[in-house]
Amino acid sequence: MENKFNTQLSQLRRQAGLSQEQLASQVFVTRQSVSKWEQGETTPDLDTLIRLATVLGVSLDELVSGSLNRDPSDRN
Repeated sequence: MENKFNTQLSQLRRQAGLSQEQLASQVFVTRQSVSKWEQGETTPDLDTLIRLATVLGVSLDELVSGSLNRDPSDRN
């Protein structure tokens, strides 16, 4: 499973109509953290990933890999 977290986060945040500052406030981090995630410089811890998925209304799979319902046997 490919990690597409940084691009997914940016896309989902924009679709939700949230600024980096607004998203950061909802998941209890700084705007700079969100910026670093979207640039692929760092990644959040698991608890923060769960909060992000909840706020953005997506599954962890969709947030991290961009897939909605991926077949686990599909390795490509």
